[in-house]
Amino acid sequence: MSNAPRAWAGPAILVGVTLFVATVAILHFVQPAYEPSHQLMSELALGPFGWAMIIAFAGLTLAVFGVQIAIEVAGASGWLRLLLAASAISFLAAGIFPLGPTSEIHIIAIATAFVLSVLAMYLFPSSAGRAAAAAPRSISWSLAAGVAASVALGHSLLPMGVGQRLAALCLVVWLIVLGWRFGSRRYAAQQPDAADAQARG
Repeated sequence: MSNAPRAWAGPAILVGVTLFVATVAILHFVQPAYEPSHQLMSELALGPFGWAMIIAFAGLTLAVFGVQIAIEVAGASGWLRLLLAASAISFLAAGIFPLGPTSEIHIIAIATAFVLSVLAMYLFPSSAGRAAAAAPRSISWSLAAGVAASVALGHSLLPMGVGQRLAALCLVVWLIVLGWRFGSRRYAAQQPDAADAQARG
């Protein structure tokens, strides 16, 4: 049995990110009255074709859950995997319960998803086992700090829409890095087989 990430995990992460980015970008163009700098991405659900935001959140769910699946065989801690799974579920809940009649549920879900994601990014270098090399501290910690700082600035110095988009960008970049590296044959080849790891242990 190999300790390399499952072959489909890397592509699944990248597909999820692509769904999120593409859906949000398209909705910006079909909602001419929308102001990205001052409105949250979740508010896209209130305009024409707003139902498509479920696709965007499903993409984030797939990407984050894909990371959890990828690190399962790499000796990652159960706590890290639980954080990632809970974050993925929270993103899905945010899509199922959009702004509008279910605003309170949506706000709680999206806030929970981002908090759990930042915690997972912070813990990844120390808790992802052999997969930690895919996003070491220089990557995970800087991008986690970027998410936190962007959210804070979006409530103070920056327009809220800009702050949220910068936070989402940091998370998306982290997911892309992991998806690309987990899907790389070179990365997979560097992971020892279970038998080799046991012999060395």
